Amino acid sequence: MAAELALSWRQRADELHIEEKTGPWDLVSQADRQVEAAVRAVLAQHRPDDGVLGEEAGEAAGSSGIQWIVDPIDGTLAYLYGLPDWTVSIAAARVSDGQLLAGVVSAPVLGRVVEACRGGGTRMNGRPVNVRGTADLSHTLVGINFGRGETRDNAGRMVDALLPRVRHVRRGGSTAAALAEVAIGAADAVWSPDAQPWDVAAGVLLVQEAGGVVGDLSGRTPGIWPASGDVLAATPGLWQPLRVLLSEV
Repeated sequence: MAAELALSWRQRADELHIEEKTGPWDLVSQADRQVEAAVRAVLAQHRPDDGVLGEEAGEAAGSSGIQWIVDPIDGTLAYLYGLPDWTVSIAAARVSDGQLLAGVVSAPVLGRVVEACRGGGTRMNGRPVNVRGTADLSHTLVGINFGRGETRDNAGRMVDALLPRVRHVRRGGSTAAALAEVAIGAADAVWSPDAQPWDVAAGVLLVQEAGGVVGDLSGRTPGIWPASGDVLAATPGLWQPLRVLLSEV
């Protein structure tokens, strides 16, 4: 439903009113807001006691101990430019300790829905998937995000450190999409500093349930997303070498 609404707006993108939030790279339109409102309406109908944290409408407390984390259109810039790798990302987490319970990342233009539940593995379009077995940095495809503020200013150093050591570095439109790609074996790792919970919550669970490792440069964070917002996700054999490499810059 949310993906269909986002697609319907994409087909008449010339009607969208676009605003800048924190800068020209951080955009929002009525498509983002309407998709999030639609997700909240479904949750209110089926899970009325749960809390919701959304990128556009903020936090609404609940009484059940469960919170839904919603990014209505992750990769708004890609969405507005007509690129395919934007997603709708939704996760559920336990409020008491942040443990991720369920997550889904839908990339409707690509026809790809990747979902996971805690302890139940990861599936793409209904079929079980797993991370790749790559353990050689020189054969690694790494998805990156440039972050914001000082992190964005230093992105060149990060790319300079990675490029001589890995097969390729890719900057996509959506952090959630990049994490889903690691989970389904379409990439080997993701480094996404300065991420917000709605950017990564669902994707983190997809990677973990597909056999990957997630954490930040301080260490692994099994079952949750890193509180620092700096997310390193990778196949098991690559996570520690990438952590060491990135820590240097």
